[in-house]
Amino acid sequence: MMQRQAILCFLLLVPCIVVFGFISPNTNNGLSSSSSIRFLSSLSSAREVVYETGKPTGNGGIFEDPNIYNIGVDKAAELWIASVKADGSQNREAGMPYLDCKSKETYFVDDESLVISRDGGMGMNLIELAGGREDGYGITIVESVSGNAEKAGIVAGDSIVSVQALSSVEVVDGASSVETQEQGYDCECRDFDATIGSLTSFDDDVDSLILNIKRIRRSPRINVVVEYPPSQCGEGVDNKETVSLYAGEILLTALRNRGIVFEDRDAGQCDYCGSKCMVKIDIGSNLLNPMSTTEAKFMKNNPKCRLACKTVVGYGMQEGNIRMRINLNEWKPDEGKSTSIFAS
Repeated sequence: MMQRQAILCFLLLVPCIVVFGFISPNTNNGLSSSSSIRFLSSLSSAREVVYETGKPTGNGGIFEDPNIYNIGVDKAAELWIASVKADGSQNREAGMPYLDCKSKETYFVDDESLVISRDGGMGMNLIELAGGREDGYGITIVESVSGNAEKAGIVAGDSIVSVQALSSVEVVDGASSVETQEQGYDCECRDFDATIGSLTSFDDDVDSLILNIKRIRRSPRINVVVEYPPSQCGEGVDNKETVSLYAGEILLTALRNRGIVFEDRDAGQCDYCGSKCMVKIDIGSNLLNPMSTTEAKFMKNNPKCRLACKTVVGYGMQEGNIRMRINLNEWKPDEGKSTSIFAS
């Protein structure tokens, strides 16, 4: 039976034991990492897009606040898993566990760096989802927030992966100067006790901490109505096909992966991808990335057209509807304007 135990301003549930098959941890728990803040959206293993929030997209839109895609703590608890990779990378040793999401198509793991005050307590309740191992590995997430944690922007379902403090030390050597020292601890994929240990390892004179957290968010989705030339469809066959894409996907690859066929006999080949990828956007151009200078020059006489191989959907973490035509040279003059479900 799960039991609750109050420790400082945190909440602990007795761990449920899960076998991960991890290697033993590195005993060096020191942390050295940049405290710069950016919004990294790893929307899937095949698509990774960096966004900065609150800035114009260049197409008349604004980057969406990523927090509108946050999910509840219960859903986050279902989705958090610990993964390992046999091959190492610049940021992680081979075999070291890291937090991951069980469903990478519908959700993604995002990184946030938040500054939290220690004055009066941090105001977080933590819950251990997995633990009970001798090596200290597990999964611990934030169950609820109040006070300083809420002000800092921490939300229930977050998992703390590292904690840092910036302290200024006065050095007297003929003159006074200030030396900034960075102290930090890694607590990714750690059990409750190890996470608490990291959060409480700082001296009392440290007023604030930088919490580097991971957060599961729902992937923004774009509904796309693709219209084929009616002449390419059999009698009685609807020339429109609706597909659902995720923000950050390349339009050409995403459409092909969902069975959309690009077959335009008279079109020239794209200099970038070598295929015939020009499309016409009737609705939803604001949901696409801005054209590059080269693409804009190429499309000077066709401002509603895009090269699908250079087009990113859901730009700026936006959701919405797109209506587009493909195989443009196959359209006949008398086929007229679309009557799509997204028509204005």
